[in-house]
Amino acid sequence: MHFIVNGIYCSHVSGGDIHCFQLARGLAARGWKVAWFGGSAFKGLLDKFDLPKDFTLTDRGSIPKANEAEISGQAALFWDYFKRFVRIIPRLGRIGRGDIVYAVSDYWFDVIPAVLSRARRKVMVLHMECPTFGEILRRSRPDVAANRLSSIYYWLSQNTSLRLFRWVKRKRMVYLHPAMKPRLLGLGYREEELHFVSYGLETAAAAAAQPGPKEYDVCWIGRVHIQKGVDDLLAALVELSKKLPDFKAIMIGNLEKDLGPDIDRLALRPFVQFSGFVSEEEKFRLFKASRVFLMPSRHEGSPRVIGEAVIGGTTVVAYAVKNYRPLYGDFVRYVPCFDRAAFVAASVKTVEELRARPDVDTATPERAEFTRANSWEVAQNGFDRLLAGLAAEP
Repeated sequence: MHFIVNGIYCSHVSGGDIHCFQLARGLAARGWKVAWFGGSAFKGLLDKFDLPKDFTLTDRGSIPKANEAEISGQAALFWDYFKRFVRIIPRLGRIGRGDIVYAVSDYWFDVIPAVLSRARRKVMVLHMECPTFGEILRRSRPDVAANRLSSIYYWLSQNTSLRLFRWVKRKRMVYLHPAMKPRLLGLGYREEELHFVSYGLETAAAAAAQPGPKEYDVCWIGRVHIQKGVDDLLAALVELSKKLPDFKAIMIGNLEKDLGPDIDRLALRPFVQFSGFVSEEEKFRLFKASRVFLMPSRHEGSPRVIGEAVIGGTTVVAYAVKNYRPLYGDFVRYVPCFDRAAFVAASVKTVEELRARPDVDTATPERAEFTRANSWEVAQNGFDRLLAGLAAEP
């Protein structure tokens, strides 16, 4: 099984990367030979995430961190992706006809090499739907930037990949949100070629993390990016620090470098702690030690972090992004989309309520069923069935 991972350009990994890593570890544990194609930044993550080490390098080194909010940063990233794409093509001979190749994103630099490879069986994943061209023109989706360039690139890349992959004879398309299926059928994919696989949650780590007293009023984990609604997060932290005595928040992950300057600028340092990089078990301990998880993102596909908060027993306050309710139902306290004042008010109200009810029991049957249905075991079994069906095709 060859995983094509040309999109990782720094030490930060996304939920889609974690999904890929977990599937690869599961395959290796079941006796598959797992191999990677990727850049230097990704190679540096193999040990950190305990991944199989059969690796083919597709670049000559990592670039400095690029500012994705600037056109210059977007251009640097495109050039970096393009160089990895050029270098992978002559190395595709390492993939045999009897192998399976997996494009771990819907971007062209992963999908085109997968399609060009000699492998007769190919798999692609769709993590999040790009905005439509109309949404880009009207800027009616919140993740469309004012200059529209990155969104046009995203739209071109995803639509090119989906249409190109459609012509592969023996293929499977993995999608992570139920709402994606109608679009894929409309593009000409057959029912038997489409497989829903859960985004997967570390339920064992969540169970191992011992619950204790609520040390923090709120927690957050994510990328410091305009799509993640960081300005709304900061506004909520400011208001919470003003209204609640002894307010405490924890930012989970390596966030201090990117978020620390804003925390200092807003005089929030006495109220906010940074955990730094933590193990999965420690991450869930921090969820369990927090009353509320704030989710001010403007757009998401199938955000694992909400699921992690749910199985950690942490109350979630989030904007009512349309993708959330089919996955999380009533586990989330929804706020009208992108109404910052409403998000801040709901954050304060929810923390106050939970401070007044310290013994509330979140271990409901519904939460237990959600945990079971979204475990990595269920996700891996679904992926295994997909591969078994693909391998059985003549």
